[in-house]
Amino acid sequence: MQASVIELTETLRRERIACEDLAGRYPGTFISEEFFDQRHQDKQKSAPWLDAATARLRNDVFEAAMALHKAFVDGAAKPIRHNLNVLMDGFGTRSLGSPEKDALIPDLWSTLFLLVPVVSTTFASVSRMLGKIGPESFGWLLVDEAGQALPQAAVGALMRTQRAMVVGDPIQIEPVVVLPDQLTEAMCQQFGIDPLIYNAPGASAQTLADSATEYYGTFETKFGTREVGVPLLVHRRCAEPMFSISNSIAYENLMVQAKAAKPSAIRDVLGPSRWIDIEGRGQEKWCPQEGEALLAQLGHLRDRGCAPDFYVVTPFVVVQDRMREVLRTSGLLEGWVENPHQWVKERIGTVHTVQGREAEAVFFILGAPDARQRGARGWAGGRPNLLNVAATRAKEALYVVGNRSLWKTAGVFQSLDNLLG
Repeated sequence: MQASVIELTETLRRERIACEDLAGRYPGTFISEEFFDQRHQDKQKSAPWLDAATARLRNDVFEAAMALHKAFVDGAAKPIRHNLNVLMDGFGTRSLGSPEKDALIPDLWSTLFLLVPVVSTTFASVSRMLGKIGPESFGWLLVDEAGQALPQAAVGALMRTQRAMVVGDPIQIEPVVVLPDQLTEAMCQQFGIDPLIYNAPGASAQTLADSATEYYGTFETKFGTREVGVPLLVHRRCAEPMFSISNSIAYENLMVQAKAAKPSAIRDVLGPSRWIDIEGRGQEKWCPQEGEALLAQLGHLRDRGCAPDFYVVTPFVVVQDRMREVLRTSGLLEGWVENPHQWVKERIGTVHTVQGREAEAVFFILGAPDARQRGARGWAGGRPNLLNVAATRAKEALYVVGNRSLWKTAGVFQSLDNLLG
């Protein structure tokens, strides 16, 4: 036993010497005990094993591969053009006319991928667009905003690919479920499925991917323990205070800020991010005084010649609709944007409609201004998802419009009250 301990100790000593020798000969971030002793922020910003020279060589190899790829396409231009014509002609019917010819469709798609490395579609279109594609025909599936995707919606795309990279955030907007909870839970029971694992909106394509990956991080949150597959904690979109709002309510302050400071014409005109406190009366969840306050802020921006690089978001559909109408009929957008009617549809919406987007600034118009509308405010602030998405659409400035004394008691909006001037 003693001999074994001595032998293992000697082996460990030799391996450590070898590692130290490698670390001395090759620059970059060497993963050692010293690496894990660093501050959380420094570890997250590091690129393991990579130095500038190696990164440059890797980029050179990629560029050379693209040049070779281009040369092949040039050399095979005629058959490639023929295949693409056949593929495009068959798109209207999704068939080439016979089962024998349809068997060639995966090869036609392969030709397209020679020229277009990534094709974007929605899960709803997969069955029509890729109906003749068999299992594991494609190499990779990249799923974006997977935290908003119903688990079952991803099945058709997943079965047609060999590998998948699933990217999303369960602490942003959850999947939209049109069926009542009682029905979906009964269906899960009927088929012996655990609703806590597979039933949306608690489950999404992202949560299932997180549970399947062998690399994950475990986070203790105020809502319980959460396991996240390959957590990416370095944040590069939002300045303060949006970063701290999101970090506080959704990520247990584990995110690391890496955004470089940038100027903001909107912030120069309207001042730092703040809560514009409005005590008005409600029509349903719409507050006309909040709409008037927002118009005044936008008028300042137009008068100073600021580009309209902002979103107006709200928790409620009725506030979205009324705000669109007010801004469209005010005439404020005439001569400021190219198409006012289209602009209000694209730039004014509920929080659910803006996930994945970003702008220089966000105006978050709250609505629900009456004291008796506690249920509406409680729904919006009961979980971090909605406020997290609203705040992090803004790269440089966030302006919240609403009754502060009422909203600051609504769940996570207490943190918004603490962090916003």
